[in-house]
Order: sequence, then structure tokens, then C-alpha cells
Amino acid sequence: MIDLMIDKEGDLSLIGADFRWVDGTERVRQQLQIKLQLWQGEWFLNTEFGTPYLSQILGKQVSLQAAIAALKRSILDVEGVQDIQEFSYTVDRHSRQLNAEFTVTTPYGLIEYKGNT
Repeated sequence: MIDLMIDKEGDLSLIGADFRWVDGTERVRQQLQIKLQLWQGEWFLNTEFGTPYLSQILGKQVSLQAAIAALKRSILDVEGVQDIQEFSYTVDRHSRQLNAEFTVTTPYGLIEYKGNT
């Protein structure tokens, strides 16, 4: 499957007036980044797309184990992700931030992801 390329600022990447395309490992990496940055329900064209931060990850009633499980399900839901090989995280309670690092298996090889979720 081919996808439109998005640059680091989140805009469509162009060469002159032509769209740039992305496929393979970079497509899966881009879709992982989009999925983890978009809150489920945020995109009006598909309110099921995104990561369920409000319903399954954030909140006082959510355990850390349940939040991590929901995050992993969201990662595995990305087309092209076959399995999570490695997954680690740190929680900064002061800044209320979860940092996840993981490696996933795809038909194109391994993809390493490091970033804030």
C-alpha cells in the first residue's frame, strides 16, 4: 500500500507541485507516528481512528497495565505491523508524560520507534 508523504511539520511533502509518495518501512513508520499522535475521535472523517487516550489510557481509574495494553493494541492495529518485538516505557509523573520505545516487525523489516506518546 502506498501513502502520501508527510514532512516533519505534518504537512504534505511536495516536489514542485507534485505529491511525494511513501511505501514500505517508511510508510509503516509514518502511519505509526500518525496513529500515536492522533487522539481517537479527533479526526471527523473517521472517529474510530487514532489512539484511545481519553477512553483507555488517561484517567485516574485506568491502571498503568491497562494503559500499556491499550497502547500496544493501537500499535498492532497499524497496517503492516505484524508483531511488537521490544517495548519499554518510562513514566514521568511530575510532567505526566509516558515515553515509549518499541521495535515492531513488518513485512519490510524491523522498525524502531522512540518518542512521546
